[in-house]
Amino acid sequence: MTVEQALGRLAEVVHKDARHVWYTRTTELASLYRKLVTGDDLDSLLQQFVQREDEASFKQRVRLTQHVVTTVVENIMDVFYKVPRSNYQRIVEHNGKSDDPQTVQLEGLADEFWGEKSLDAYMKTRWLEMNADDPNAFCVVEFGDFDNTKERAQSYPFEVTSAQAVDYKYQNNVLQYLIVETEFPLPLENRPNHVGKKYTVYLKDQSITLIEIDPKNRLPALDGEYTQQGDNTAVFRSKDRLFLLEILKPHNAGWVPAKQVGYARDAWTKGQTFVSPYNAAVPILLKSIKVNSELDITMSQQVFPHRLQYMPKCQADGCLDGHLANGQVCSSCKGSGHASISSAQEVMYFTMPHKDDELIDLEKILVFKGPPIGVVKFQADYVDKLTAAAKAFVFNSESFTQAQIQGTATGQILDRDNIQDTLFTCSDGFAEMWSFLMYTTANFADLDKGLDARLIFSKDFKLKGLTELVADLESAKRSNAGPAVIMHIQEQIARLIYSDQPDMFREWSVKERFNPFSGFSEEQIAMALASPQVPARIKARFYMSGLLFSDIETEAPGFYSLATAKQKELVEAKIQQYMDEAGANAPPAIRIPEVANAN
Repeated sequence: MTVEQALGRLAEVVHKDARHVWYTRTTELASLYRKLVTGDDLDSLLQQFVQREDEASFKQRVRLTQHVVTTVVENIMDVFYKVPRSNYQRIVEHNGKSDDPQTVQLEGLADEFWGEKSLDAYMKTRWLEMNADDPNAFCVVEFGDFDNTKERAQSYPFEVTSAQAVDYKYQNNVLQYLIVETEFPLPLENRPNHVGKKYTVYLKDQSITLIEIDPKNRLPALDGEYTQQGDNTAVFRSKDRLFLLEILKPHNAGWVPAKQVGYARDAWTKGQTFVSPYNAAVPILLKSIKVNSELDITMSQQVFPHRLQYMPKCQADGCLDGHLANGQVCSSCKGSGHASISSAQEVMYFTMPHKDDELIDLEKILVFKGPPIGVVKFQADYVDKLTAAAKAFVFNSESFTQAQIQGTATGQILDRDNIQDTLFTCSDGFAEMWSFLMYTTANFADLDKGLDARLIFSKDFKLKGLTELVADLESAKRSNAGPAVIMHIQEQIARLIYSDQPDMFREWSVKERFNPFSGFSEEQIAMALASPQVPARIKARFYMSGLLFSDIETEAPGFYSLATAKQKELVEAKIQQYMDEAGANAPPAIRIPEVANAN
C-alpha cells in the first residue's frame, strides 16, 4: 500500500468509522475471553431462568455465585507454558558464528527489548497471556529516538488490542498495513474531561500518525479532507474534531513491523482471524458457569434450609387475622396474623398439659426442608465432569483426570501423544513470533545482514522431565539399544540441561560429534579400545578428549562456532601432534634374540 492509498483509507476510518470486516467478531471474542480469564464482569454471562426465577431471585443467585471458571482456564493455560520451558534449540548467529560482533550487539538489544527484561522473557510471558485473552491483538515493534552515529536503535514492543486494531489487511497471508486507534487525555476549554484520539498507520517502510489537537487552533481545514501544512504535515477535520497529520521518516524495514499474536485460526472467519488455545472448551466453560451457579444456590439452601412451622397467633390487642377492627393492618404482625419470630435462638413456650394425651408433638410444629442430598451430589459431580471435559476437549486427552492416571500404560502414551500434538502447534506459533521480533529488532538496528535467528522444537515435541529422560537412558542401556537411540536420549537430556545456555549446548554438541564412541556402552567401549582393528588415532581421540578440547580452545578461540570441516581439521591436527609426541617419548623396544635350535 502506498502512502497516498493509506491516507485515503485513514480518512475513511476517522471520518466514516470504517473498520476491517471482522472487527465485531474479534472484539466480541476478546470481551468473552477476558471475562473467562480474569473473572471481570463474569456475572454478565449468567442467564435468568425466566419461567421459574423472578428478578429478585436471579439477583440473589448472582450474589451467591462464586465462579470457578477462571481457575479452570488458568489450569488449562498452565499446560501451554510447557512450550517455552521445553528443550528447544535457540539459534542466533551471523554468517554461521554465534560469537560474531553483530550477534553480540543484537543479543544486547534483545536483552533490553522489554524494559529490564529480554525479548525471550517477553515471549515466555506476554505472548501466552495475550493468546489467552485477546489472540487477535497485535505486537508492534517500535523504537525511540537515537543517535545513529553512536548507537543502534533499541526496539520495544507496543501491544495493540483487537479493539484498537481498527483496520488492517492481509494479501496472500502477508500484512499490508495496520491502522491503530488509541486515546489520550485532551482537556478542552468547554470539555475538561475530553478524550483525544490518535491514529497510527503502520506500512511496510514507514508510519503515519494522525493526532487530535485542540480545535481552537483554527487551522484551515475542510471536513473530511487533508489540508497541507508542510512537506510532511497536514491537518484533517472530522466534524468537530481537528487532527494533525505527520508522515514519519521511513524505516525501510520492507515489512509491516506488526504481527498478530494468535496462532490457532478461527474457523468462523475461514481462518482469517484467531481464537484462543482453549477455544474448543468455551461451550463447556459457559455451561459450567450456569451449573456452578445453580450448585452454589443449592448448597446455600442445604446449609440454610427452608423452615416450615406452625406460628402462634398475633397477641396484639384487637388483632384479628392481621387486621384491626377499623380495618387497618396490625402494626405488630404486619398483617400476617402470626406472632413474629426473629431468630432461631428465640424460644417458643407451651403450657405443660395435665394429661399425656394432650402433649403436643414438637416435631410437627417446626421442620426444615432442603434439597435432597442426591440433587446436591448430582450437581457437584456434573461440575467436576464439565471441568474434566473442558481440559479433555482442548488437549484431546484425559490425562488430567484421576481415572486416566490410574489407567493403562498404553492409554497414557496415547494421551501424551495427543497433548504433544496440541502443544507442537503452539510451539510453531511461538517460534514464528519469536523470529519475527528478533528479525525486526535486528533490521531496525541494521544488524540483519547474514542473520540466522530461529527456534527449533523437536518434531515429536517430547516434554519429558530430566528424571524421565534419565530413566529412559538407563532403560535403553539395559536393553542393549543401539547407539543411535542412546545418542538421541543423551541429546534430549543435554537440551534440557542447557535450555538457557545455547552456547554450552553448542559446545556439548561439538564435543559429542568428535566422540568416536558416542552412544556406546561401557562394554562396547572397552572392546573397541582393546581391538587391534580400531585405529590408534581413534583411540587417541577418546583418551585425550579432555586435553584435546582444552588445548584447541586456547589456540583457536571461537572453535565451537567454526564450520564443521575447519573443526575437524583442527582436531585431526592436534591428535596427530599428540601421537607424534607419544611416539617420540616411547622407550626403545628391546630386541630379543632368537634362540638357536638345539638340534
